[in-house]
Amino acid sequence: MIIQTRQRSITLFEESIKSKYTKKNYTSNLNHFKDFAGIKNIDEILTISQPDLQCMLEDYLMALKQNANPNSVPSKFRGIKHFCVMNRINLNWEIIRKMFPQVQKTQTLRSYTEDEIRRILSNTKNLRNYALIHFIASTGARVGVFDHKLTMTHMKKMPMGCYAVKFYAGHVEEYWSFLTPQATKALNRYHCFRNMKHVEDMPIFSSKGSSHLRWNSVRSVMSRTVSKSITRSRENGRYEVQINHGFRKRFNTILKMNNSVNYNIAEKLMGHRNGLDGVYLTPTLDELFAEFKKIIRKLEISPEAGQR
Repeated sequence: MIIQTRQRSITLFEESIKSKYTKKNYTSNLNHFKDFAGIKNIDEILTISQPDLQCMLEDYLMALKQNANPNSVPSKFRGIKHFCVMNRINLNWEIIRKMFPQVQKTQTLRSYTEDEIRRILSNTKNLRNYALIHFIASTGARVGVFDHKLTMTHMKKMPMGCYAVKFYAGHVEEYWSFLTPQATKALNRYHCFRNMKHVEDMPIFSSKGSSHLRWNSVRSVMSRTVSKSITRSRENGRYEVQINHGFRKRFNTILKMNNSVNYNIAEKLMGHRNGLDGVYLTPTLDELFAEFKKIIRKLEISPEAGQR
């Protein structure tokens, strides 16, 4: 059966985006432009002549320059451009690019300090959320890892009371990270409280009932917990430390500041491909853990800093 033209435009757009997070952002881009253009549906873009659409996008850009953060303007066109490309709408994107505002210097983004994590943990009474914070701080994982199922089958016991965790299992981005003994203890306490057994289909973190905790829920939990725990300064519309990425930056800093850690394996632990080494370097789980062990002490939050 042939898909109707207008429905097909949305299908082409959505089917060409791999990440749910990217799809959400790109759709938001399109909806903002739709509202500006005064059209009812996104697929009505196909009914606009290319010269008119070019002018509308230029007008939209000039309107954004009056109100939006200059550094955010280019990102607001990614979803629109992707929709046009997937639907063979040929526009002069070079003109759009040349009209983008000059990028402004932003506040230097930093990682969380141990004292800040202490306060975040001390304000976290829920055992799941407490374990979640330790989980993210120990692995340095992107919030996007929760866009993929994380079940007990993706965990493996390691020496020293640690766990290995496989992220993006079955995908090209698949990689291993580890939980410190402290993070493992927090996770086990949560699982014991929920009477969660280590069976294959059981999620590592559950939402309502036994459903898998998704990335949007993780973002919500972290936002609430951080906001009530610490004060973050703001400049040019950006906070000095990002709610989720602040943990990843801390993990990366601790990892890279240890000169005894193999740099290429450090990149593996970050989930980076790292050029040709990312393709041809295939360390074993034990070899990865041997490097992770070197930073356990630095990663863990001291007993007086929030440990239960």
